[in-house]
Amino acid sequence: MCAAQSQSFEITESKTNYKGNVGDEISAIIPIKNTSDKPIQVYIKRLTQVIGTSQNNYFCWGTECYEPSIEQIPLSKKINPGETSLKFKSVLETGLVPGFSTVKYLIYDRDNPADAIEYEITFTVEDEAYSNSLFANRDINIHDVYPNPAEDFAVVEYNIINSDVDVKLVLHNVLGSIVSEYKLPLLEKKLKLSTEDLNPGVYFYTLYIDNDGVMTRKLVVKK
Repeated sequence: MCAAQSQSFEITESKTNYKGNVGDEISAIIPIKNTSDKPIQVYIKRLTQVIGTSQNNYFCWGTECYEPSIEQIPLSKKINPGETSLKFKSVLETGLVPGFSTVKYLIYDRDNPADAIEYEITFTVEDEAYSNSLFANRDINIHDVYPNPAEDFAVVEYNIINSDVDVKLVLHNVLGSIVSEYKLPLLEKKLKLSTEDLNPGVYFYTLYIDNDGVMTRKLVVKK
């Protein structure tokens, strides 16, 4: 963070380091407080970004989010006297590898561009801790898929206790479209999920018991 206060507004958040896991989206809400006695119109511009090749950074004002290629909010945003706006949000799509990424913004008063703040955020991306225990009830005991991230395939180990239930795993992309579906055979203990034909990225698999989704987890595919 280069500066936290200008003449007419300030950043009220002291946190500048945000953490998340591989395959996540990390959101940083940056509160902007109008410290003057008049409404101000602010512009926000991304000055620099040092991010990984599989990562994307974009920012939002309220529910309006901009494409990663957009460097500046197209229209200035109004903040009333004494108001602390929580509408500005910076988002990092963390990609496929752990590490550190930084993004720096310039926030300035439309009517007085010299009244400005430079604000830098650091995103720390970590490997998600591996957990073998995923889901268990009276019908099934299932473990997490491995390896994750996967390249050509992933494996899930399970034990179906109740022979009367129908169990399946459904793999879908971030848009919710189904890319594959696997029935878990009763008499087997291990299932191989093919990922070799999938593009690198983040997917989700959902466990269904008698067509009821009981849990969803993330699967990262890399090549």
